[in-house]
Amino acid sequence: MAVMIVGSASALLAGFLAVAANDIKRVLAYSTISQLGSCSTQSGSGAIFASQFHLLSHAIFKALLFLRPGRL
Repeated sequence: MAVMIVGSASALLAGFLAVAANDIKRVLAYSTISQLGSCSTQSGSGAIFASQFHLLSHAIFKALLFLRPGRL
């Protein structure tokens, strides 16, 4: 239960910070933290496979997204 609470809190806080950020690199970083909080919430609820699949798919598309702002 504690893992779910901390994961949910970090996902919400990072999501709000991403909305308030004005730099694209910060938005991507806060989005990543939010997704890790979501994965923690899923792991705490017992959905380990879903959490790992979400983490893998997020890592793939976020790596591609981080390539673009680095060139700006």
